[in-house]
Amino acid sequence: MTSDLGQSDIAGRRPRMPAHATDLPEGILACDRVHADGLVVHSLTAHSLSAIDRHKWIESQKAGYDLGTSAAEDWIERFWKGWTRSKLMEHLYGWRCWGAFDERDFGLLVRETVEHHVERPLLEQVASILAEGGENLDVINWALAQDLPLDGILWLLDRIDINAKRHRLLTDHIRLFAGRDP
Repeated sequence: MTSDLGQSDIAGRRPRMPAHATDLPEGILACDRVHADGLVVHSLTAHSLSAIDRHKWIESQKAGYDLGTSAAEDWIERFWKGWTRSKLMEHLYGWRCWGAFDERDFGLLVRETVEHHVERPLLEQVASILAEGGENLDVINWALAQDLPLDGILWLLDRIDINAKRHRLLTDHIRLFAGRDP
């Protein structure tokens, strides 16, 4: 049985998001992969382009005309950072696997312990800070205020590498496709 928190079930399978939260607005796309165990690995690029297209349609409807690439740029400027963070958190919690992130990190934040003996309570606190929009420095400042040893925390932040992933994905993927002609 899988819990609503994304814990592994009794058979030890990968954690899943609660059933009511698994559907993406665009569903499973043709470029998403499905592993033999049924795990869907979603394409971050394709799903972000779908989100951009939805935003473009909504904003164009409001304006009464096709906003074109300006709506795509608007989505990137307004929503990319938070959208990418939410997808990374889904991946790290094991709720939804995103191919742009290391599959070894899928479910990282719900494990009992990880390398360098970063234990669950610390994983949960770091996850909470990041999920609420905190950055690496916020996590480090929290750890220093709690007088916690930094080795494991710095390892975890380096492993998650939220800032580099967000920037690399934006420059390498999304901006290339966001201004595409239909």
